Amino acid sequence: MKLHYFHGRGPLRELVMALEDHRIELHIRPVGEGLWGLVALAGPERGRPDGQFCRGPWKTQARAESVLRSVAGTMMGKGYEPCPGDYVVWSVVAQRLARTIGAAGEAQAVTPDADADPFQPLV
Repeated sequence: MKLHYFHGRGPLRELVMALEDHRIELHIRPVGEGLWGLVALAGPERGRPDGQFCRGPWKTQARAESVLRSVAGTMMGKGYEPCPGDYVVWSVVAQRLARTIGAAGEAQAVTPDADADPFQPLV
């Protein structure tokens, strides 16, 4: 089993990954009260996203970034290539979904830092 982990340069708030004509966008967004969340969107290169997941909230941006890098590593293992220079095109959708992570009215606990970060891959 080969493990991948995306190592970028400096802070990472957004990352585009591509495989042929399919793209994945990973976004770290503030979700209120100093908390951070991760939004992942997947879809065709020239179209609207057709897959999504949200994770969090976490107390620090660094923790959310760590999860983003872990997800990116998993996607690299599936053949996706990171494209850190590409522009994100679904940022409005990501922001809308980020608002649901720490939605008011629900007593939602902060994800602990020792969490194993279970997630369902987009592909």
